Amino acid sequence: MTPDLPYWPAAMDQKSAAAYCGVCVETFKKVCPVRPLKFTESTRGERYLRQRLDEWLASLDPNKQDAAPKRKFGERLYGGQSEAGRA
Repeated sequence: MTPDLPYWPAAMDQKSAAAYCGVCVETFKKVCPVRPLKFTESTRGERYLRQRLDEWLASLDPNKQDAAPKRKFGERLYGGQSEAGRA
């Protein structure tokens, strides 16, 4: 049986966005660079896109690894030169 997971809408108010990010509203206001969409002129009409929050959170990951540069076949065998480069 799968546990019930919380439902997170695609666009969230500030309180929900802070909870989604795992921080209190005050911390969220201080650290989150994501700007809300304005559906109305009121701050009650502002919504944070879940996708943008995910992108921001992923950018904070200290474990994120860049892809290793790809080498051409044989580069390592011939001291960093490909067969064509040695000719």
